[in-house]
Amino acid sequence: MAKYTITIKTLIDNNFDFRMNNYPIFDEEYRNVLNQNILNHYYENEIGFETASLFRFYLNQKLNEIMPYYNELYKAQRNLITNNLLLNNVNLTETLQGTNSTQSSSTSQSTNSGTSNNKNLFQDTPQGNISNQNIDDSNVYATNVTLDRNTTSNSINDTSSATGSGTNSYIKTIIGNNGSKFNIDILNDIKNNLMNIDLMIINDLNELFMQIF
Repeated sequence: MAKYTITIKTLIDNNFDFRMNNYPIFDEEYRNVLNQNILNHYYENEIGFETASLFRFYLNQKLNEIMPYYNELYKAQRNLITNNLLLNNVNLTETLQGTNSTQSSSTSQSTNSGTSNNKNLFQDTPQGNISNQNIDDSNVYATNVTLDRNTTSNSINDTSSATGSGTNSYIKTIIGNNGSKFNIDILNDIKNNLMNIDLMIINDLNELFMQIF
């Protein structure tokens, strides 16, 4: 039974709208959870104002003032748990990028040369022998002499080259426990570092209620 003003229980029983739906919250899905924790904590407490509407105004004003700070704590703690940063105390990423190039060349050369002599001789007097070495001598008699000389020389140069290039890259990520702590020790660290942020907010709202001792 309230002695001075009215309790949260009475306001809830009378379907009073606290309008706790506009203050900033890190996750909209968590709003109803936090609102319910606040109202449950002060369920039997009397409001510290003459009217319920005045209490509602200052309640929401207080939440607007303190929630930006607590939202950062909520987000930091959620990241701690979601990303499992303490259990995986090693998180390294190594990135390597590089280029390589190749070049090759080859050269070949060949030379061909030769000389050919063709000699045709017709003589009316076959009893007179004419040797090959004397066929060019103008003093040697022959009815008809034909001399063909052919000299050839060929040179071939062949040069070829090839070039190529490429890019190499890789990313290596190492995540895990380097063994400096046992998992049970890491779990204890998590437990010791977790904060009851809801309760911290609730305590900040204590001044809105009757201080009856």
